[in-house]
Amino acid sequence: MRRPNDERDAAAPRHYLRMSVARWNMNLYTPEAEAIFRRIATEGVAVFRAQPGFVRYRLMRADSTTTIAVAEWESEQLGKAGAEKYRAWMRAARIMDHFKLETQAGDIVAGS
Repeated sequence: MRRPNDERDAAAPRHYLRMSVARWNMNLYTPEAEAIFRRIATEGVAVFRAQPGFVRYRLMRADSTTTIAVAEWESEQLGKAGAEKYRAWMRAARIMDHFKLETQAGDIVAGS
């Protein structure tokens, strides 16, 4: 059975997704880590929202030293530019001092 918006969803443009795994040099269940997460949730998300083509961002704590972040963009060009602005903010905020990052990126081929 089709939902009323299935046709619109099928015609929607495909987006670009960036997924980053961060290996932190600190315990992510500490007050210091919680303060960093609050900063990301406020200042960091504001940096994303200010970028053209930004769609959504999610950050999850996978375990005590690993986070996984996913950012969706309207296009690869906008995603790369927006991601660099966000990383510049993380460097300036000294958040990037706390982890090593591995990023994968590509076009979204399925979603809901």
